[in-house]
Amino acid sequence: MTDPRIRQLVIKSGVVRRLTREKYCYAKEVVTEQARMEKLRGDGADDHVLRKQEEVIQECIMMVPDSKRRLQKEYEVLEKYLADEQDLQETEAYSKAAEILKAAKAELEA
Repeated sequence: MTDPRIRQLVIKSGVVRRLTREKYCYAKEVVTEQARMEKLRGDGADDHVLRKQEEVIQECIMMVPDSKRRLQKEYEVLEKYLADEQDLQETEAYSKAAEILKAAKAELEA
């Protein structure tokens, strides 16, 4: 039967992978929505449409720090778990988790 520590490692690394992708998508969405706002302004859109677009941008901007905070928390949990479970270093799940941790660190620094 599979070691329950490996199962926990897979779960924790999946959480970090999802949160990394989520933070990246929110940051990308801010840029996309700002570009859409500039296009609307250039096309001379109605004030109501511009205000609604500004609300969308503000919501996106608010989500970036929240997703970064959640990613930072889970990053630390996975990092500690990897440090505590050094004897699993030979497993494929451990190496995947280390790669996910590296990608998450790059996203946190971005």
